[in-house]
This record gives sequence, structure tokens and C-alpha cells, in this order.
Amino acid sequence: MPDLRLAALAAHRFGYGPRPGELRAIAGDPRGWVKSQIGRQAQLPPAVAALPPAEDDLLAFGRWLVRRRMNNGNAGRLEQRAERQGITREELQRLSIEEDFVENFRERVTRAVGARVEAAILSDRPVHERLVHFWSNHFTVSTAKPGAIALPPSFERDAIRPHVGGRFADMLLASTKHPGMIVYLDNWLSIGPNSRAAQNPRRARRLPGGGRPTGINENLAREILELHTLGVNGGYTQQDVQALAAIITGWTYERPRLRDLFSNDVAERNGAQLFEFDADAHEPGPKTLLNRTYAQTGVAQGEAALADLARHPSTARFIATKLCRHYIADTPPPAAIARVERAFAQSDGDLRAAMETLVDCPEAWETPLAKFKQPEDYLVSTLRTANVRTLPPGAGVAALTAMGQRPYSAPGPDGWADSAEVWLTADLVWKRLEFAQAYAQRIARADVNPIDLGQACLGPLMSDETRTAISRAESPAQGLALLFGAPEMQRR
Repeated sequence: MPDLRLAALAAHRFGYGPRPGELRAIAGDPRGWVKSQIGRQAQLPPAVAALPPAEDDLLAFGRWLVRRRMNNGNAGRLEQRAERQGITREELQRLSIEEDFVENFRERVTRAVGARVEAAILSDRPVHERLVHFWSNHFTVSTAKPGAIALPPSFERDAIRPHVGGRFADMLLASTKHPGMIVYLDNWLSIGPNSRAAQNPRRARRLPGGGRPTGINENLAREILELHTLGVNGGYTQQDVQALAAIITGWTYERPRLRDLFSNDVAERNGAQLFEFDADAHEPGPKTLLNRTYAQTGVAQGEAALADLARHPSTARFIATKLCRHYIADTPPPAAIARVERAFAQSDGDLRAAMETLVDCPEAWETPLAKFKQPEDYLVSTLRTANVRTLPPGAGVAALTAMGQRPYSAPGPDGWADSAEVWLTADLVWKRLEFAQAYAQRIARADVNPIDLGQACLGPLMSDETRTAISRAESPAQGLALLFGAPEMQRR
């Protein structure tokens, strides 16, 4: 017998909420509806496929730097005007660089965010899109780092999307080798102290500005252990961080040629094609990580270490806990974690097997509205509720920035928080209500009944209080604002 309550729970908890008419189709088999979308996706969403390739994203920052240097000849006249107005040279330089940087990348970032939101609102496989967003947040690459500002969209497309529903080890390897992660966490700056490049600095690749790398950089190794695999309490030590950092010295990307930086042509290669192993920068010799010695040479040493990290019991526990926290509750039930952990370990990190086990956990279906939606989740679900198909340029970026979660711009490598306490602040909740009112005004029409829309979106999860409040609204716009601002629309 169709169950509209479970259908609404499936649509909001595992997807991004239903569009009008979808709830009844889901109700026939809510669990089956979720499971059918966990596997790999045959093709990219059109808006995502149309974004620039990783090579073009990689070149974007270098091209901006080249243009800045070429334009420095015009700085003298501007400095004279600024001096007359009491602006110091340092203030002028900082202001001009920041403004030019923002202006240069605004359209590119806005287009990428719009494509991500569009893919989610139009998707007939919203469960898959939520998984993409979950894993993109797990393996964070952020525009918050200037040198990586253009790279997160192609990182998500190259390293995350192909492996959703695949093996965790494959996603981990693709993530670590992608230029987005290598630039974001500085592994391209890392050089082994006993490497050929360290012994003969002329063999070390030059950095922008003419310098050369001087030692091991631990950033990527630390985040692989703390955030990507074992977790902060996963049993590793500082010595393990140092060992992994040495193991992945030489993991870098192909440097662009000067002619590429002066060209305006769209570069075509993806992230996997840009990975390069610099044998001269690699720290030679066997290395011991987590009491296991890796005697392999070259890039094979790092590949072997990552494969073992993907299979480590602490990784299974860490991933299971994050999945259950995202899909079930901020304090995930231990029994559910144990089931997902076991499925992950027994399947050699098969992400589809882990998710199917989570979907079969009774705890995933027992408590509706247990999770407070992150801003992007909330925005997408409200757009799907009204069956919005297109967004004005920049609208998604503006709304999400105001609500505190601009996609691809997490403040740190640990990504966006996945618990209510971070998002349930007076200011951020008020921003949501402002969005609800503005959005309601935009889409309100005399033939749009807010109660019918709420019923189509929430089904039995719509409370009597919300229904009563909407019925007393003085206009369709006010009724829609009450629906979009209702507690049950804020949760999943």
C-alpha cells in the first residue's frame, strides 16, 4: 500500500524534496526509489557538462597573474592620484588586487554555482545529486584559497561524480591526484629533503615568482588521514603524517607553458590527464606508515599507501559515522553506524553497498525531520517544491551567500558543518525567512494554492499548525512565505 509519509521522508532525507506530482510515484516503494539512484550516473547534467575542463580551471589563476603583471606599467599614474587623496601605496595595491581578483573570477564562479544548483533542481535522480554534494564536501576543495578559486567545479566533476556508487578507494585516489586537491592543500610545493631536486636545486621546478620548493609540505597528508580516511581519532600519529607526506612527495600536476597562459583558448584536459609524478622531488627509500613499510618506488608507493588507508578499519568507522550523521541524525545511532561500517568493510569500500545498508536501517525511517537542512539543501528543496526550472543569473549565489553557504567556498578543508548547531543561529535563520519572503513574492500567482503545494511537497509531514497558518494568509504570496518558512520545510 502506498505510504505518503515514507515517500516524503525519502524525498527530503535522501534527495532534495519532490517536485509536484512526484510524491505518489515515490510512495509505491520509497526504499526502492532511493536505492535505484545510488549507482553511477550514465551522463553528466547538461549544465555541469558545459563547464570548463580542469585544465582551463587550472590555467585561470595563472592567466590572471600574467595579466596583472602585464598591466603593472599603468600603475604610476594611479599611484599619483591616490597619493593626493591620502591613500598609501600599500592600501592602493591591496584594494586594486582584491577588486580585480573578484571581478575577474565573479562570472566563472557564478556560472559554476548556478550549474550545480540547476543540476539539483532539475534532476530526476536527486538522491544521486545529494551523494555528489556529500562526497564533494568530504573531499573539500574550496575557492577560499585564491590559487584554487576556479578548481572546485572540475574537481567535483572529475574526482567525485564518476565514483559515487563506486569504490571509496577509487574516489580517494582520484581526489588525491587531482590538481584541485594538489593546489588546494599545497602538495605541489612539497619536495623530499633527500630527493634529487633537494640535492641539486636546479632540478627543482620553479614556483611562480621564481623561487623553488624547499621541503616537505604536510598539508595534504594530514588531511588525508584526519578528514578523508581514518578520522581525527583514527589511531595515527604525527610520525604517520610525516611518513605519508614523504610518500606523496612528487605528486603534482603538469605545469602550464607560457604560451598557454597568454592564450584565451579553452584548455581541454581533465584532472586525471593533468596529474604528474615528479621523480626528482620524491623522497627516496622505504617508508613506514601505520606500522606498515612501503618499499615500492615512484608513484606506486603512494598508490599502495592510499589503497591500504581506504581499507583500514578506522576508515570504515569514520565513513559510516559521517554517512549516518548526514542521513539520520546529528548524533547518529550506534547500531546504524555498526551496520554501515560492516557493509563498507566487507565490500572492500563499495559505496553503493554502504548506502544500501544505510537505507535499510530502520533508524533512517523512524524519526522524520530529525536533520536541519543546510542552506543549499533548503534552497534546492524550495525550488523543487514550486517546480522552478531556471534561475536568474547569479540568483543562486546571492541567496546562498546570504544564508551562509556559498557552494564551493567552504571556509576550510573540513568542509561545511553537518549539524544543526552551526546553522541554527538567529542571523542565519532570519536570512532564510528573508529568502522565503522574496522567493514567495517572485513566484506567487492567483492559481498557485500554497496548501496544495505544501501537500504535494510534504504530504503527511505538513503540520496542522502550518496548514492553519497558511489558510489564514491574506494573499498567495504570504501563504507561500509561510510554507517556505515553516519548520518542516527547514528540516528533513
